[in-house]
Amino acid sequence: MTEELLAACDIAEDENKNRQARFELGSVLSLADIGGVDAPRCLAALRPSEPVSWIAQMGGWLVTSHDAARQLLAPRPDVTVQSQQNMVRASLGRTMLAVDGHEHDRLRHPFEVPFRPREVESRFRQDINDLCKELLTPLRGMERIDLDAQFGAPFAVQMAGRLVGLDLGESRRIAGFYEVFADAMQYDDNPARLERANRARAELDEILAASISRARTVDSFLREARLRNNGEISDEEFIAQLRVIMFGAIETIRATLLNTVLMLFENPWARAAVEGNSDEYVGAVAEAQRLIPPVAFVERWVARPLEICGTRIGTGEFIGVSVVGANRDPAVFDEPDVFRLDRPNAQRSLSFSFGEHHCLGFHLARLQCALAMAAMDQCLGSYEVVSSSDPVGFAFRRPESIWLRSPAY
Repeated sequence: MTEELLAACDIAEDENKNRQARFELGSVLSLADIGGVDAPRCLAALRPSEPVSWIAQMGGWLVTSHDAARQLLAPRPDVTVQSQQNMVRASLGRTMLAVDGHEHDRLRHPFEVPFRPREVESRFRQDINDLCKELLTPLRGMERIDLDAQFGAPFAVQMAGRLVGLDLGESRRIAGFYEVFADAMQYDDNPARLERANRARAELDEILAASISRARTVDSFLREARLRNNGEISDEEFIAQLRVIMFGAIETIRATLLNTVLMLFENPWARAAVEGNSDEYVGAVAEAQRLIPPVAFVERWVARPLEICGTRIGTGEFIGVSVVGANRDPAVFDEPDVFRLDRPNAQRSLSFSFGEHHCLGFHLARLQCALAMAAMDQCLGSYEVVSSSDPVGFAFRRPESIWLRSPAY
């Protein structure tokens, strides 16, 4: 099946200057500002007067209003993901995240059933608890624990393998592939990033193909997906969808664990309220994802001229949603910069996107992270954060590292 990809829209120099004059706040922001430590403050300053603003360095528009973001992400004929500029497609290949409408539904449908809430609970709760115990028990009593390297990354990779029923091999190698994919989803015109992503994709595809051949008769996830596929998806497309499903299962989980630990240690009263209780941790995880969304930027392109927040945008133009900005919009969230366990509308955050491209595995992600946080309490006791970096990232946001100390020290 062929498809038309929206070509890039070149903005004349005089129009670019005109936009910089009209959008004074946004035009001086850099990608480093939007992805840096002070991103929430920069985006909050932008939202009241420029809820849709022109970001000259990005060569596109940025949405920080929650309402405008939902409008943009909802299925609509004047907005598309099918563009030659789509960095998700360039990094991960042609997947359900890079096509719209019937093509999106065709590629997504075979994989949907295991991610429904009831299925998630019955299929994966015990696996999650078993894997947490397996990984955390050896860390008891350690003076220094690298949360991501010693738990977050192996937990995310191995659970992704159990999810799809594949033996993926060494966790660090698989996590490294997905670090490369995430790094390639930038707008800095650096071809080396995409070259690394192309090599990583080829290596990962070999691992997936070999794992599928070993597991073709035993795993229900793959078998059921094949049956629901009904011959409509090629082997190459099937592997591509596994690749993108695993992206969410790995990168999002790693980030959410780090972000939740950071938020709880910045708010010790909250940790005391939820400690050891996986049901209570569901709310803590949702609030951490609101404040520090693992996926911090969502890209779209204009398929036909549209107007949003009073701004006219032409065909082919690039427009992105700052999830960090939308998730802290005071028009939707009271005290938007405050971590609250009792926030009644935390589920309205856009951390898992919205519309037809919303995250397939968001029910599993929240259960998985809540169980993991409770398991850390049970296995490690009253651990402390001894050092951490600030959350950063333009497209994907989390601390680079968090080190813990066992209460034995």
